[in-house]
Amino acid sequence: MRHFLFFLLLSFFGSHCFGQENDSDIQVVLKQQTLNKLLTALGPVYGSGSYSILFVNGIYHWTLQNPHIELSDNCADFEAEVGVESGPFSYRSKISGDVSIVYSADSNKIIISITKAILPIYTTLFGAKVHIKDIDLATSYKEPFVFDGPLSLTTDMEFTMPDGNTRRVHAIPVNCNVIVTNQKIIVPCNIEFITVSINKAK
Repeated sequence: MRHFLFFLLLSFFGSHCFGQENDSDIQVVLKQQTLNKLLTALGPVYGSGSYSILFVNGIYHWTLQNPHIELSDNCADFEAEVGVESGPFSYRSKISGDVSIVYSADSNKIIISITKAILPIYTTLFGAKVHIKDIDLATSYKEPFVFDGPLSLTTDMEFTMPDGNTRRVHAIPVNCNVIVTNQKIIVPCNIEFITVSINKAK
């Protein structure tokens, strides 16, 4: 029973749109701040590459700064600033990307993936700004963020009835879905109660 209550109170921490909240028995909540703590814990994200334009060869470097996920009603976005050094040219760019949020009932996992975040790379050539290429920063987050879902709330409870018999009731979450609201992801479920055994008093 203590295990059941722990998960009811547990709060975890995610672009695209999702369903509206319904009338549910229980909810698992993932907070925006928790996902952003995870992004911070991953440490610096950076990369580099080479380019060749009109026989001019160079190297570019980029560093991701303040990556974070923003949650609003029905939508979520990946946001960051990027510092870029490309040959003699340096600049900062704000990017906005797409986030996928899925609940898999089969694995009981809440899966949050950064799916697209395009960074244009520029340099200068003969005093003019030149586009080199686009980089999808989502490739820096190949593994999704995965959290246990509400099926972890499944539990058995025993009750002694007035006649002295003992009944065991199995509680399991059903009809779970994903909702995104302001600064949190909610996975609401209904609870189905099943009597799994009756032990008669001697």
